[in-house]
Amino acid sequence: MNDANTPVTSETSIPENTQLVQLHDEAAAAASAPDLHERVRELTARVLHERRMALNDIRELVVAISSGVGSGLTARGGEMKDGLKQAIAGLDEAVGSAAQAASYTLREAATQGQAFKDNELKASLEQLRDLEAQIVEALKQTASQSGGKLKEELGYLSDHLKISGTRTGEQVREALQQLANGVKASGAAGRAGLSESASTATERLSLVASGILEALSDSLKRQSERLRS
Repeated sequence: MNDANTPVTSETSIPENTQLVQLHDEAAAAASAPDLHERVRELTARVLHERRMALNDIRELVVAISSGVGSGLTARGGEMKDGLKQAIAGLDEAVGSAAQAASYTLREAATQGQAFKDNELKASLEQLRDLEAQIVEALKQTASQSGGKLKEELGYLSDHLKISGTRTGEQVREALQQLANGVKASGAAGRAGLSESASTATERLSLVASGILEALSDSLKRQSERLRS
């Protein structure tokens, strides 16, 4: 997805290093703001909306922002734990909203009869499904490349989110559930009101989303069982 109103695609658009440096620096500057959560949320949303980065660049985006905020907090002697928690919550909120918008766009495209290749549709939905894991892994990666208090707090935060989950994960699961339920918006309008191509596209989207949701549910169940053992 290149912005909040564009379908997720399997196409990658890895940003140039200069973009990552700029994002890092903007995040570092945000660390001096009184409302770090909101500043990072706005920064992340703007980056996605302006197509400077896309959801399939999520790992690079999280690394740049988390390391940038960490650098900013270190430079000003800020409270590292609370600052990182606020920043990642803001990032998580923006990514979750963008992911939800992407699922809506897929649903709208299906109800309009847009043709989907099975592999492309599956890749788009799997990309949404994997966003939470990408966020957690990116934080763990940043921790491994950091030192001192930043390394410690990022490691703790990534472990915590792996167990508790993220807002992005919640919103993606809700979106997949809606798709798996037969794309509720089109169902409410009645299948009879849809063209044959739209009805077919909607059904395929629902079936693929259902399969991905089932796989995700199994994964969460296994994770929960491991935590209890």
